[in-house]
Amino acid sequence: MNIDPYNLPTAYAMIDCNNFYASCERVFDPTLIDKPIAILSNNDGCVIARSEEAKEAGVEMGAPEFKSRKLFKEKGVVVRSSNYALYGDMSDRVMDVLDQLSHNIEVYSIDEAFARVSTNVFDDLTEYGFYIKDTILKWTGLPVSVGIAPSKTLAKVANNIAKRNPLFDGVLALSSQNETDHHLKDLPVQKIWGIGSGMTVRLHRHGIENAFQLKNTVQNRKWVRKNLHVTGLRTVLELNGIPCIKMGEALDKRKGILTSRMFGTPIYELDHLQEAISTYASRAAEKLRSQNSVASLLRIMLIGDKYSNLKGQYKYSAGTSLKVPTANTPTLIRLAKGLVSHVYMENTKYKKAAVMLTGIVPNSEVQMDLFDPHLYTQQQFRLMECLDEINSKFGRNKAAFASTGLHKEKEHRNKWLMNQNYLSNRYTTRWNELMVVKAK
Repeated sequence: MNIDPYNLPTAYAMIDCNNFYASCERVFDPTLIDKPIAILSNNDGCVIARSEEAKEAGVEMGAPEFKSRKLFKEKGVVVRSSNYALYGDMSDRVMDVLDQLSHNIEVYSIDEAFARVSTNVFDDLTEYGFYIKDTILKWTGLPVSVGIAPSKTLAKVANNIAKRNPLFDGVLALSSQNETDHHLKDLPVQKIWGIGSGMTVRLHRHGIENAFQLKNTVQNRKWVRKNLHVTGLRTVLELNGIPCIKMGEALDKRKGILTSRMFGTPIYELDHLQEAISTYASRAAEKLRSQNSVASLLRIMLIGDKYSNLKGQYKYSAGTSLKVPTANTPTLIRLAKGLVSHVYMENTKYKKAAVMLTGIVPNSEVQMDLFDPHLYTQQQFRLMECLDEINSKFGRNKAAFASTGLHKEKEHRNKWLMNQNYLSNRYTTRWNELMVVKAK
């Protein structure tokens, strides 16, 4: 018996915030509405996000800030440093709203999420999509696009169309096979979620240029398994409206965690390097614990200035392994600082540092060793849990380790902090930066 996937009681919705970083800036500064906005990367290096107006003004992704200053001035582009504290908090607010609209959501990225939607709430899924869109806009001030379909892959397709085609006003629900096929014929295979460059070349070699042609290969599953393997078959089935990617499957736990930053200004001193590395190790440990994992390999990297170092070497790295994996911040900081001391060279100009954690496994699968000096004990686990809870409730780095130097006044630690010359206020996470409304 054939089941029509477009008449099932539930469907998948993909919710994507429009120009997320720029939209967050506009929520707290309405004067930016309709103005071109460019968001810069760490240390105000290059453009990483743009409003639609900035795109029309010719601002390119990845363009260096110093090369774009003339264009910014000529086109009236408003420049902002990346305000990750604000963006992260606004993302949490969007996800909280979604959680109230659908009790089965999956956060896919900082500005995207999947949700299961039911026709028991709304008979018309397009109406449901507009309800989601309007509610998020009303409660957070952020505009979103909504795509609804029988599978997650088709929901991504619908979302991309809804975002780019003004005829749909930000919402598209694929409610029939004919409608879906119409849109799939206009979608190149390389634009399909889950289709990489290698698979694209393979498909082109077999004359498959668009999503509709790929969808129809379902008639020859043996060929699909042989040429596209299991992941390709899942994509083909998803394009046919048969859900094969369950909620929670899209984001695997990371196998490696890298925390890396360019310094605001080059540094030479060992103590400043150790402060920076301590901060990066602390942040990496937070990420590790957030996915309930532990790591057994730690590596640090120092990047110098290859043009000023006459010896030619400008990359320095060292690593160590732990017999028993850990996510204990003090342990990782102590090891990282020791590695920095090992590779540090005097009179060398350092521009960047990084901490990488690998050998990652779930913390429930650790084989303990009572004689290991770095044993991740239950007491340490509870202490880290308490630390993360404090920082989650009161803001990042409210509780921090002294070796990070974050407790010092800014002028005593600004040698390695990022340049953020265009940073807006962190309106939602800093008491002293809350928005002030003055009465006339």
